[in-house]
Amino acid sequence: MTVLLRALPWLLLGALMVPARAAEGPMVEVVAVRQMDVRDELITFGSLRSDESVMIRPEVEGRLAALHFREGQAVTSGDLLVSLDDAIARAELAQARANLDLAEKNHQRAQMLFQRGASNAQALDEAQSQQQAARASLALAQARLDKTQIKAPYDGVLGLRQASIGDYLGAGQNIVNLEVLDPLKVDFRIPQKAVAQVRLGQRVEITLDTYPGERFRGEIFAINPRLDEAGRSQAIRAHIGNDDRRLRPGQFVRVSVILEERPQALVIPEEAVMPQGDKLLVNLVVDGKVERREVVLGKRFDGQVEVRQGLRGDETVISAGWQRVREGLGVRTKSGERQP
Repeated sequence: MTVLLRALPWLLLGALMVPARAAEGPMVEVVAVRQMDVRDELITFGSLRSDESVMIRPEVEGRLAALHFREGQAVTSGDLLVSLDDAIARAELAQARANLDLAEKNHQRAQMLFQRGASNAQALDEAQSQQQAARASLALAQARLDKTQIKAPYDGVLGLRQASIGDYLGAGQNIVNLEVLDPLKVDFRIPQKAVAQVRLGQRVEITLDTYPGERFRGEIFAINPRLDEAGRSQAIRAHIGNDDRRLRPGQFVRVSVILEERPQALVIPEEAVMPQGDKLLVNLVVDGKVERREVVLGKRFDGQVEVRQGLRGDETVISAGWQRVREGLGVRTKSGERQP
């Protein structure tokens, strides 16, 4: 009797401890189902190009008399850039004006004689023809003079000049390049299998090593209707805003074509998904117990996975430790939230 009384406290303590451990269950990490914007992207690579690019060249030959710009300068359409020596062109213009003056007087004289009957129609026609030829010669001389003044065809930024004052330039010789930097074009290609997914006006984003973590946005404005026969790819061109002039023509970029966006999509960690045969399950914690639910997954990214079907969005899923649990088992939980 004495022995039984002494052992009773230990028996009672053991009886209390066993159900407590059973009620606690295994420890698992849980995370709340997140809602975020998810999008499908087509990833490729491309190059930046000036929206417009032209090499400033003279249309007539002559000595370079003056440069009216600095290298790297921003210019406006119509700004005077280069002056060629125009002495000969001005002399030719003066000669053409004198010839026209003489031709007009001869024409007037021929008209007066024809009206008096002192001349025939042939003489009048010849005088009129000479007058028209003189006018054409004057227009030609004026055009040659105008072409000694080279102006900017549009707003842009000048590059590095390739000629100096005093150089004798031939027609078509390079002087300086002019680039339009806002917007920029991005040229890229997509494989044949993705042709049906791309359309005009579709949004694109580019990234480049120069600015890690930044995305520059634009949209597609031209699609080549003909595929390249060698690579079976299609050439695409998009515009990218560049008002701060940080991007430069010729840079190599990573291009993301935005195919589809799903706002407020449901997202869980990839490790929370439990494959079972041809099914994909997740383990939920509902009122302290495990509940399993079949899901249909979508896009995977950065250790996360989109859930297309099977969840409402207000659930808590087991992200770690689900291998030790079963349906209906009570569990202890701790937060397993991580930065996406």
